[in-house]
Amino acid sequence: MLHLIMSVSLLVSPLRMEVSSYPGVVTREVSVKNGDAYNETIVSVYCKDWDLDESGKIVYHDVGYLDGSCSEWITINPAEFTLAPGEIKKIRVTFDIPPESAGGYWSVIFFDGRPPEEEEWTALVQLAGRVGITTYLEVAGTTFKEAEIKGMEMEEDGVLNLEIGNKCNMWLRPLIRYWIKRGGEEVYKDSIPGSVILPSTERAYEIKFEDITVQTGDEIVASVDYGGDKILEGLKKVE
Repeated sequence: MLHLIMSVSLLVSPLRMEVSSYPGVVTREVSVKNGDAYNETIVSVYCKDWDLDESGKIVYHDVGYLDGSCSEWITINPAEFTLAPGEIKKIRVTFDIPPESAGGYWSVIFFDGRPPEEEEWTALVQLAGRVGITTYLEVAGTTFKEAEIKGMEMEEDGVLNLEIGNKCNMWLRPLIRYWIKRGGEEVYKDSIPGSVILPSTERAYEIKFEDITVQTGDEIVASVDYGGDKILEGLKKVE
């Protein structure tokens, strides 16, 4: 028996959507391209809720699972369509923000591609392609930013665990800078982009020191810029 294997390649832009709007209706566009130069692709578009587990990994849920989700406010047009080889199509994403809403909300919009239906006699193994757009919605004039450093702990392997708490009503994406002071002098400096922290949650970041060994008596300073009106700073003395 002949088995034909077909895969799907979708190119979607943008891969992250951030919308700031007052309550009401606001519309954005997404471009979808069939990356296959020879075959048609059938595309289905739908939303999911998502949050983060303790390790920071994204976990997906059905629409309506999370209070902080805006999935139920999103309408996609068209929600299913066919792309010719290499074709690009503009998709309309409409947010209908309720009058009483406040703060920050989030969702993910999936673009699911599959090959067109084949004739009955064709034994077909289909490899579908799925691309997700992480979507953030800020209700303008209703958000505030506040965070705190919950802890700084050194592990035996020389890794610093920095725990940051989000105390505001929207997501945060902090920038973390850190340095080592030894004998009053700065001997090392680096930074990492902080991954997203959802409202009323905490997240731990592992800080690794490259090309230097942390010593007893060193002072490690961490600076967290979370986009608020002040920059947080924490100090850990290595004992």
